[in-house]
Amino acid sequence: MNVARLYQGALRGIIKRSLNLETRKLGVNSQSFHHTGAHVRQMSTVGAKQLHKEDGLVKKILKKISFFNVNKTRLMAAAYFLYEHIADRVNYISFFEELDMSDTFYSWFVITELHIWMISARVMAEGEDGRHLRNFLVEALWNDVGQRIKQLGALSNPSVAREQVKELSEQLQAALIAYDEGLQRDDTVLAGALWRRLYQQGDVDPRSLEILVKYVRKQMRLLDHLPTESLTSAKFDWTPLDK
Repeated sequence: MNVARLYQGALRGIIKRSLNLETRKLGVNSQSFHHTGAHVRQMSTVGAKQLHKEDGLVKKILKKISFFNVNKTRLMAAAYFLYEHIADRVNYISFFEELDMSDTFYSWFVITELHIWMISARVMAEGEDGRHLRNFLVEALWNDVGQRIKQLGALSNPSVAREQVKELSEQLQAALIAYDEGLQRDDTVLAGALWRRLYQQGDVDPRSLEILVKYVRKQMRLLDHLPTESLTSAKFDWTPLDK
């Protein structure tokens, strides 16, 4: 699937829906802004007191919607571009071949999840903006999962597909917590988290886990030293797996 093409169109639609939603929440429409403009054009016929009252109302509306919630929409756009940067730029084939992982939907999901976690761990240092960006990043993942499930034909049994997605969601939450713990502690703890998630506690060459731990540590160092602007505009590369 060409994720880049999919999300270029999806992103435009999401931003448009977001803007429309914010204005509908407040009961603001194009006609109300037109009428505001009409008041300005007819200043000579409107009393100063009424103008002051209406001007205050407009300011309150603009403040409440924060200029149509531009900052939140910007974070949404950044998150979808970052997701695209994962889907298009991570070398999934190298994970399959060099780390003895099967080329399956599950493997794709946990590799993507790992990279989402690394970005999330970095952006959470940005406070409230980081939290919103992380949430939009996970939202982008589930949108992609939905598209892939359709392509795999799994929607022939929607109830089963919903249960599988629900299970993946619960596993994702547990994995993010385990990765956080591994990042903060030593390599043994991180290796255990990677083994449980990527290999489902199955047989694995210890060398593969060593490569994974080094990869995560190296990538996190890169992300930690990356300026926020470079991160949110996806101006960085994913490091190759060190054999």
